[in-house]
Amino acid sequence: MAKAVFVVLVIIAAGYFGPWAAHPAAGLNLSADDLSEWVKFLPMYKAGNSGLIRELFFISIWLAPIGLGLLAGRSRAWLIKLALLGLALLLIFTPLPKYPELLTAYQTPEFAPTFWITAGSLVLTIGLGFFGRRTADRLVAALWLVFGLAVALIAPLHFIKVWSEIERLYQVSIGWGVIATVIGGLSLSALGVWQWRANKSANWDQPRAPRR
Repeated sequence: MAKAVFVVLVIIAAGYFGPWAAHPAAGLNLSADDLSEWVKFLPMYKAGNSGLIRELFFISIWLAPIGLGLLAGRSRAWLIKLALLGLALLLIFTPLPKYPELLTAYQTPEFAPTFWITAGSLVLTIGLGFFGRRTADRLVAALWLVFGLAVALIAPLHFIKVWSEIERLYQVSIGWGVIATVIGGLSLSALGVWQWRANKSANWDQPRAPRR
């Protein structure tokens, strides 16, 4: 189960960096990371009535490291635990702005939400990495289900909202990045459902203590 979850989390992370809007010229591809910046220049975003929230394009690159942290916490092998946490830390800082904007990101209206959500995700990732074994199996299964649905739906639905604007400005097609994100998210949810049902069946199979 852990190996399958790890593969799915890697697919989700790859989908974030892969092209969501694929252009014949590779340099004009738009990934989820690019879209988080690109939408800021759209009139519909500037108007403030479109429902677009740029930070939602970061969902998968926040949740994938948290998932890796949870896997790390449930691993008994310290080498695997540290490797998973190392990979999570490499990914989780991706949404932060570059220097010198990073120095004041915590207080600027444009970057503060990204900064604080990233900071919270970092704390959660590290916490799960060291104390994840205390998490109940059914709670873990529920987390995979919720994480997967969030990845598969939130950013892709935002992408659909801006697709007409992208198509109007560029000669693009749907890229493999968004497809990998949706497939990865749905797969993670499916693994969560499978784990939930497996835990439920195991509980039913356990003999009950006789009443006194």
